Amino acid sequence: MTEASLLGHAAEAVRIIRKSPQPADLVMSRYLRERKYIGASDRRFISAVVFTCLRKLMTCQAIQEAKGYDDVTSAAHALLEGRADDVVAGLADDVTSNTQAWLIDSTRERWGAAASDVWHALAEPAEVVLRVNERRAPREAILAALRKDGIACREGRWVHSAIVLQERVFLDNRKVMTEGFVEVQDEASQMVSIAAAPRPFDVVLDACAGAGGKALHVADLQRDRGHIIARDVDVKRLRSMLPRVHRAGLHSVIVLPIQHNERYDRLPKAIPREGFDVVLIDAPCTGMGTVRRMPMPKWTLTEDRLQRYVAKQRHLLHTLAANVKEGGVLLYATCSILPQENEHAVADFLAAHPNFALERLPDACAEACDAAGTSLDAGMLQMDPHHHGTDGLFMARMRRAAHSNMPSA
Repeated sequence: MTEASLLGHAAEAVRIIRKSPQPADLVMSRYLRERKYIGASDRRFISAVVFTCLRKLMTCQAIQEAKGYDDVTSAAHALLEGRADDVVAGLADDVTSNTQAWLIDSTRERWGAAASDVWHALAEPAEVVLRVNERRAPREAILAALRKDGIACREGRWVHSAIVLQERVFLDNRKVMTEGFVEVQDEASQMVSIAAAPRPFDVVLDACAGAGGKALHVADLQRDRGHIIARDVDVKRLRSMLPRVHRAGLHSVIVLPIQHNERYDRLPKAIPREGFDVVLIDAPCTGMGTVRRMPMPKWTLTEDRLQRYVAKQRHLLHTLAANVKEGGVLLYATCSILPQENEHAVADFLAAHPNFALERLPDACAEACDAAGTSLDAGMLQMDPHHHGTDGLFMARMRRAAHSNMPSA
């Protein structure tokens, strides 16, 4: 296929993605699947141009204007090939940060001038990271198996179960995946379960489990000796974790969808009334920490939509806190870097719930805290691609006082 044809496909895909409410990767996958005549190398070319364009849209638009290209995807191609370095060198930082100005302003609250460095990092491609099911095999054995198959990989930096792939490969039909030795999970996402620090035999509620990555990790940390209830309103997504539970050989995870109109804090009678040892709230959020993988939300997010997420997060914290047993742990997390969804949410919750307090993070979080310029004693950790090379994820560990009375939900 000619370069002009490839760029034509890329331009068409970008137009479709920018109009679609679905994640860019799903739209791109469907676009290529419907065009079976496009070969593997051409697919890689088109995908690289499309996602460079989406991640660095403002930079590409500036290149298009400076070079006189007919379409922004031609500018993305020039950027990939290094033919626009002269233009990029002269662009202002608010252009090369490639996000909305109000989002940069929001994150300056935490990082100051370094906020633009974080947004620059969020405009780069994300690595594929695996989590080793350490019940099944040590990380060293999986590294050796992958390398034997010719897959370049290295140890993760922050979490002992993490392996970073240094190339994009199809793993779905390989033994490490089909037999449940690994899961695809970013290292920052793995850190959330580390921060929760579940003990063997703890009863855990993963209240917003999604596809279940963190529930599976918690089960592995407990050596399958705990009792984990995975819940979500997205029944289809939640049930997609069942084959993964089976592959991993886990028996401690129960998938329990939230029924229509059911209140989050009203659990079925089978659940112990005294509450859970650990409640994990991986709250619905803007996804501003994962825009390396799903770039469109950073262009479409509005302040009104952010406030709707903020209201939902505060509601979940308030209602689900009632399910934490006295002396138990509440772990709040988002895949966002916005303080409104993170530190502000925690501060508002603690102000309304004096029977909860931030608690020192586990020692296993120490290196990640150091890289973030914070300490274990803060009880909160924000990971990001600039400081950690990971997705942007926030976590806060809180403990409910013993013999306390909860405010009514």
